[in-house]
Amino acid sequence: MVCESSHINESGGRVVRYLTKILNDLNVIIKILVLSEKREDYSIGDFYFKNNIEFLPVKKNVLNRISNIFFDTEVIKNYKNHLIEFNPDIIHFASFDDKKPASFINIAKKMGKKVVLQPWTMQFYCAQGFGYCNNKICSKCASGFFPNAIKYNCIGFKGLPSLFEKYVLRKAALKADIYLSSNTTLDQILLNYGVTKSKIHRFVVPFDCKFVTGSNLDIQDYYIYYGQVNDHKGINVLIEAFKNLPKLKLKIYPLSKFDFDHQKYPNIEVINGIGWNNGLKEAVLQSKAAIFPSLWATSTEYSMCEALLLKKPIIVFNVGVHKDIFFHLENAMVVKAGDINSFIDSIKLIDKDVNLRIKIANNGYNTIINLNDETILQQKLQIIYNS
Repeated sequence: MVCESSHINESGGRVVRYLTKILNDLNVIIKILVLSEKREDYSIGDFYFKNNIEFLPVKKNVLNRISNIFFDTEVIKNYKNHLIEFNPDIIHFASFDDKKPASFINIAKKMGKKVVLQPWTMQFYCAQGFGYCNNKICSKCASGFFPNAIKYNCIGFKGLPSLFEKYVLRKAALKADIYLSSNTTLDQILLNYGVTKSKIHRFVVPFDCKFVTGSNLDIQDYYIYYGQVNDHKGINVLIEAFKNLPKLKLKIYPLSKFDFDHQKYPNIEVINGIGWNNGLKEAVLQSKAAIFPSLWATSTEYSMCEALLLKKPIIVFNVGVHKDIFFHLENAMVVKAGDINSFIDSIKLIDKDVNLRIKIANNGYNTIINLNDETILQQKLQIIYNS
């Protein structure tokens, strides 16, 4: 498995850990190549004592990235040596994006290995990373015409090397054997990318539901959003909605520091610097509902999975995986993407109907549990790997 992280406090790392657990329980022998430096806090838990893990840092400056395309650099040689020594049947890229040298795929295929690519975001084709531009889902570059990123002001001329990387990556990626897609919108993007339909398999971005456990705390009179604060995550739509709901309170816990005009929006509070281990879990538990207004073709984002496991009712737009697994008034409040009026109406409805909150919280909890059932994921992965 080739990944960016395997750290317990990072969502990508937690995906890798759960995938590893699934495979270990199938008696699959695994070697994990983490493409970053080992850190002091990587010793958390026993994951690093039980598994075969190597750190293979890939330098991200332009010179090194371009060198990895044309030359047998140190990182390329080390990667080859790991493949020769371990001799895997399958090489699973978790995730699939332009942070991993395209040469890794080419080398794997030349050695006769089966290659699995599992995208979590849209970085494999999108200069902005999330396939979101001008307030809507965008796949203009997915077909391989990457200069569109310059045409539509997603990147400047200084970004040309990254577009070349994406071009080289696409040539290599289309040789892969299996693509894991988390939702129907991503299916179509992969088809536009040039992937043969028979190679696309449905597989969730896995979430270990044992990671989060709830506790009983009194519900307070506020709604919560936590995560990135940018356009594709719908932060502007969220703020606009609560601007029109002055009697309702919203608490925002941003992933990174977010400067906000509290005087302009007195019912919106931004709490910086709070994470899962110093108060965020309790804040989620005490909220009336959690709102995840992502507007890109999202996978099952980990913040949303956490809220569902804590039996919080959620409000989402019908994008990405949301469109496939959530049903309005059943297991979530589901609103047409960008429909601010329906978004506001959904918040009003859930605010006044406690029975509805309980219903969709319980159904949402069951949805995320069933979606990530370890036995089902094992069976799916076996079938996919053998396809």
